[in-house]
Amino acid sequence: MKSDRSHGSAARCAAICSSGTGNAGIRVGYLDELKQQAAAAKARQTTDFGALDRNMQLVESACTSAFRYFGALAQQLNVLQPVSKLVFRFDNKHSFTSLKLCDFVADGRQRKLRDADVFDHVLLRYNLKTGSRVSLAKDFPPEIEKLEAKLQQCGALFQSERVRNPQTGRFVETRFDIQADFRAWVKIVPDHDSGWIQFQLVNLDGFETVSISLPAFEVGSARLDELARWIVGEPNTFLRDGQHLRRVVV
Repeated sequence: MKSDRSHGSAARCAAICSSGTGNAGIRVGYLDELKQQAAAAKARQTTDFGALDRNMQLVESACTSAFRYFGALAQQLNVLQPVSKLVFRFDNKHSFTSLKLCDFVADGRQRKLRDADVFDHVLLRYNLKTGSRVSLAKDFPPEIEKLEAKLQQCGALFQSERVRNPQTGRFVETRFDIQADFRAWVKIVPDHDSGWIQFQLVNLDGFETVSISLPAFEVGSARLDELARWIVGEPNTFLRDGQHLRRVVV
Protein backbone atom coordinates (compact mmCIF):
# COMPACT_ATOMS: atom_id res chain seq x y z
CA MET A 1 0.00 0.00 0.00
CA LYS A 2 2.81 2.38 0.88
CA SER A 3 4.48 1.65 -2.42
CA ASP A 4 1.28 2.45 -4.31
CA ARG A 5 0.82 5.72 -2.47
CA SER A 6 4.42 6.72 -3.17
CA HIS A 7 3.96 5.87 -6.85
CA GLY A 8 0.75 7.98 -7.00
CA SER A 9 2.40 10.95 -5.32
CA ALA A 10 5.28 10.78 -7.77
CA ALA A 11 2.89 10.67 -10.70
CA ARG A 12 0.96 13.69 -9.46
CA CYS A 13 4.20 15.62 -8.92
CA ALA A 14 5.35 14.77 -12.42
CA ALA A 15 2.04 15.92 -13.86
CA ILE A 16 2.20 19.21 -11.95
CA CYS A 17 5.81 19.79 -13.01
CA SER A 18 4.94 18.92 -16.57
CA SER A 19 1.98 21.29 -16.50
CA GLY A 20 4.08 24.11 -15.04
CA THR A 21 6.79 23.60 -17.63
CA GLY A 22 4.15 23.65 -20.35
CA ASN A 23 2.69 26.94 -19.16
CA ALA A 24 6.17 28.42 -18.89
CA GLY A 25 6.81 27.27 -22.43
CA ILE A 26 3.62 28.93 -23.64
CA ARG A 27 4.51 32.21 -21.92
CA VAL A 28 7.98 32.27 -23.43
CA GLY A 29 6.57 31.42 -26.86
CA TYR A 30 3.97 34.19 -26.66
CA LEU A 31 6.61 36.69 -25.58
CA ASP A 32 8.69 35.72 -28.58
CA GLU A 33 5.65 36.25 -30.77
CA LEU A 34 5.14 39.73 -29.32
CA LYS A 35 8.80 40.52 -29.91
CA GLN A 36 8.43 39.49 -33.55
CA GLN A 37 5.29 41.65 -33.94
CA ALA A 38 7.04 44.63 -32.33
CA ALA A 39 10.06 44.20 -34.59
CA ALA A 40 7.81 44.06 -37.66
CA ALA A 41 5.90 47.16 -36.53
CA LYS A 42 9.16 49.02 -35.94
CA ALA A 43 10.37 48.04 -39.39
CA ARG A 44 7.14 49.32 -40.93
CA GLN A 45 7.40 52.56 -39.00
CA THR A 46 10.97 53.00 -40.17
CA THR A 47 9.87 52.34 -43.74
CA ASP A 48 6.90 54.72 -43.38
CA PHE A 49 9.06 57.51 -41.97
CA GLY A 50 11.55 56.93 -44.75
CA ALA A 51 8.79 57.19 -47.35
CA LEU A 52 7.39 60.33 -45.71
CA ASP A 53 10.82 61.92 -45.72
CA ARG A 54 11.37 61.09 -49.40
CA ASN A 55 7.95 62.47 -50.32
CA MET A 56 8.59 65.62 -48.33
CA GLN A 57 11.89 66.19 -50.11
CA LEU A 58 10.24 65.71 -53.51
CA VAL A 59 7.46 68.15 -52.67
CA GLU A 60 9.84 70.76 -51.24
CA SER A 61 12.02 70.52 -54.33
CA ALA A 62 8.98 71.02 -56.57
CA CYS A 63 7.70 73.97 -54.53
CA THR A 64 11.13 75.60 -54.52
CA SER A 65 11.37 75.23 -58.29
CA ALA A 66 7.85 76.63 -58.74
CA PHE A 67 8.54 79.59 -56.45
CA ARG A 68 11.68 80.51 -58.37
CA TYR A 69 9.92 79.99 -61.70
CA PHE A 70 7.00 82.19 -60.65
CA GLY A 71 9.38 84.92 -59.52
CA ALA A 72 11.23 84.95 -62.83
CA LEU A 73 7.98 84.70 -64.82
CA ALA A 74 6.46 87.63 -62.93
CA GLN A 75 9.46 89.83 -63.74
CA GLN A 76 9.29 89.07 -67.46
CA LEU A 77 5.52 89.41 -67.80
CA ASN A 78 5.48 92.68 -65.88
CA VAL A 79 7.80 94.08 -68.55
CA LEU A 80 5.93 92.54 -71.48
CA GLN A 81 2.37 93.07 -70.17
CA PRO A 82 0.97 90.70 -72.77
CA VAL A 83 -2.55 90.95 -74.11
CA SER A 84 -4.62 87.80 -73.71
CA LYS A 85 -5.77 86.15 -76.91
CA LEU A 86 -8.77 84.63 -75.15
CA VAL A 87 -12.39 85.70 -74.80
CA PHE A 88 -13.62 86.02 -71.21
CA ARG A 89 -17.39 85.58 -71.17
CA PHE A 90 -19.04 87.21 -68.18
CA ASP A 91 -22.63 86.33 -69.08
CA ASN A 92 -24.79 85.87 -72.16
CA LYS A 93 -24.60 89.56 -73.02
CA HIS A 94 -21.12 90.60 -71.89
CA SER A 95 -17.71 89.29 -72.87
CA PHE A 96 -14.23 90.78 -72.77
CA THR A 97 -11.32 90.50 -75.16
CA SER A 98 -7.77 91.85 -75.33
CA LEU A 99 -7.34 91.85 -71.58
CA LYS A 100 -3.97 93.20 -70.51
CA LEU A 101 -2.08 90.93 -68.09
CA CYS A 102 -0.14 92.94 -65.52
CA ASP A 103 0.81 93.42 -61.86
CA PHE A 104 2.25 89.92 -61.48
CA VAL A 105 3.38 88.99 -57.96
CA ALA A 106 4.96 85.72 -56.79
CA ASP A 107 4.66 84.72 -53.17
CA GLY A 108 5.41 81.72 -50.98
CA ARG A 109 4.51 80.96 -47.37
CA GLN A 110 5.92 78.35 -45.02
CA ARG A 111 4.79 76.33 -42.02
CA LYS A 112 6.18 73.74 -39.62
CA LEU A 113 5.96 70.02 -40.37
CA ARG A 114 7.65 67.58 -37.99
CA ASP A 115 9.99 70.35 -36.79
CA ALA A 116 10.94 71.29 -40.35
CA ASP A 117 10.13 74.49 -42.24
CA VAL A 118 8.18 73.56 -45.36
CA PHE A 119 6.07 75.34 -47.95
CA ASP A 120 2.45 75.92 -47.02
CA HIS A 121 1.67 77.26 -50.49
CA VAL A 122 3.17 79.02 -53.49
CA LEU A 123 1.20 81.74 -55.25
CA LEU A 124 1.31 83.68 -58.50
CA ARG A 125 -1.32 86.39 -58.81
CA TYR A 126 -1.95 89.07 -61.41
CA ASN A 127 -4.58 91.39 -62.89
CA LEU A 128 -6.58 91.23 -66.09
CA LYS A 129 -7.42 94.75 -67.19
CA THR A 130 -9.90 96.02 -69.76
CA GLY A 131 -10.00 99.68 -68.68
CA SER A 132 -13.77 99.72 -69.20
CA ARG A 133 -16.87 99.89 -67.04
CA VAL A 134 -20.08 97.90 -67.25
CA SER A 135 -23.53 98.63 -65.85
CA LEU A 136 -25.91 95.78 -65.01
CA ALA A 137 -29.28 95.54 -63.34
CA LYS A 138 -30.94 92.52 -61.70
CA ASP A 139 -34.44 92.38 -60.23
CA PHE A 140 -34.58 88.74 -59.06
CA PRO A 141 -32.91 88.08 -55.66
CA PRO A 142 -31.24 84.76 -56.65
CA GLU A 143 -29.81 86.46 -59.75
CA ILE A 144 -28.56 89.34 -57.64
CA GLU A 145 -26.79 86.94 -55.26
CA LYS A 146 -25.32 85.01 -58.19
CA LEU A 147 -23.96 88.18 -59.77
CA GLU A 148 -22.41 89.35 -56.49
CA ALA A 149 -20.72 85.97 -56.04
CA LYS A 150 -19.39 86.09 -59.59
CA LEU A 151 -18.00 89.59 -59.12
CA GLN A 152 -16.25 88.53 -55.94
CA GLN A 153 -14.80 85.46 -57.66
CA CYS A 154 -13.60 87.63 -60.55
CA GLY A 155 -12.05 90.17 -58.19
CA ALA A 156 -13.84 93.06 -59.89
CA LEU A 157 -14.50 96.28 -58.02
CA PHE A 158 -18.14 97.32 -58.12
CA GLN A 159 -20.80 99.47 -56.51
CA SER A 160 -24.40 98.42 -56.14
CA GLU A 161 -27.56 100.39 -55.53
CA ARG A 162 -31.00 99.13 -54.59
CA VAL A 163 -33.63 100.99 -56.61
CA ARG A 164 -37.18 101.38 -55.24
CA ASN A 165 -40.37 102.74 -56.74
CA PRO A 166 -40.64 106.36 -55.48
CA GLN A 167 -44.42 106.12 -55.07
CA THR A 168 -44.79 102.70 -53.46
CA GLY A 169 -41.33 102.13 -52.01
CA ARG A 170 -41.34 98.63 -53.45
CA PHE A 171 -38.07 97.13 -54.63
CA VAL A 172 -37.51 97.48 -58.38
CA GLU A 173 -33.98 96.26 -59.06
CA THR A 174 -30.34 96.34 -57.97
CA ARG A 175 -28.01 98.23 -60.28
CA PHE A 176 -24.34 97.39 -60.49
CA ASP A 177 -21.59 99.70 -61.70
CA ILE A 178 -18.58 97.46 -62.41
CA GLN A 179 -14.96 98.30 -63.10
CA ALA A 180 -14.20 95.53 -65.59
CA ASP A 181 -10.71 94.73 -64.34
CA PHE A 182 -10.31 91.26 -62.93
CA ARG A 183 -7.92 89.15 -60.88
CA ALA A 184 -6.38 85.79 -61.59
CA TRP A 185 -4.05 83.53 -59.66
CA VAL A 186 -2.33 80.18 -59.48
CA LYS A 187 -1.99 78.61 -56.05
CA ILE A 188 0.12 75.54 -55.35
CA VAL A 189 -0.94 73.58 -52.27
CA PRO A 190 1.48 70.74 -51.38
CA ASP A 191 0.70 67.49 -49.59
CA HIS A 192 4.10 66.55 -48.21
CA ASP A 193 3.11 63.13 -46.86
CA SER A 194 1.60 61.84 -50.10
CA GLY A 195 4.14 63.47 -52.41
CA TRP A 196 1.40 65.19 -54.47
CA ILE A 197 0.71 68.83 -55.29
CA GLN A 198 -2.63 70.48 -56.00
CA PHE A 199 -2.87 73.41 -58.40
CA GLN A 200 -5.74 75.86 -57.93
CA LEU A 201 -6.12 77.98 -61.07
CA VAL A 202 -8.52 80.91 -60.99
CA ASN A 203 -9.65 82.89 -64.07
CA LEU A 204 -6.81 81.78 -66.32
CA ASP A 205 -8.85 81.42 -69.49
CA GLY A 206 -12.34 82.32 -68.29
CA PHE A 207 -14.23 83.11 -65.14
CA GLU A 208 -13.86 79.74 -63.46
CA THR A 209 -11.77 77.86 -60.91
CA VAL A 210 -9.86 74.78 -62.02
CA SER A 211 -8.15 72.40 -59.61
CA ILE A 212 -5.91 69.46 -60.46
CA SER A 213 -3.37 67.29 -58.66
CA LEU A 214 0.03 66.17 -59.91
CA PRO A 215 2.80 64.06 -58.37
CA ALA A 216 5.60 66.27 -57.16
CA PHE A 217 8.16 64.75 -59.52
CA GLU A 218 6.00 65.95 -62.45
CA VAL A 219 6.26 69.59 -61.38
CA GLY A 220 9.34 70.84 -63.17
CA SER A 221 10.28 73.40 -65.78
CA ALA A 222 8.50 71.58 -68.61
CA ARG A 223 5.18 71.48 -66.77
CA LEU A 224 5.56 75.06 -65.57
CA ASP A 225 6.32 76.19 -69.13
CA GLU A 226 2.93 74.77 -70.13
CA LEU A 227 1.34 76.70 -67.28
CA ALA A 228 3.01 79.92 -68.47
CA ARG A 229 1.60 79.32 -71.95
CA TRP A 230 -1.85 78.87 -70.43
CA ILE A 231 -1.57 82.13 -68.49
CA VAL A 232 -0.80 84.18 -71.62
CA GLY A 233 -3.53 82.43 -73.60
CA GLU A 234 -1.48 80.13 -75.79
CA PRO A 235 -2.21 76.43 -76.52
CA ASN A 236 -0.82 74.22 -73.79
CA THR A 237 -0.87 70.74 -72.28
CA PHE A 238 -0.64 71.67 -68.62
CA LEU A 239 -3.61 69.52 -67.53
CA ARG A 240 -2.40 66.40 -69.33
CA ASP A 241 -2.15 63.30 -67.07
CA GLY A 242 -3.33 65.23 -64.01
CA GLN A 243 -5.62 63.68 -61.41
CA HIS A 244 -8.82 64.88 -59.72
CA LEU A 245 -9.55 67.55 -62.32
CA ARG A 246 -12.40 69.83 -61.28
CA ARG A 247 -13.91 72.93 -62.84
CA VAL A 248 -16.20 75.31 -60.95
CA VAL A 249 -18.01 78.17 -62.68
CA VAL A 250 -19.81 80.64 -60.41
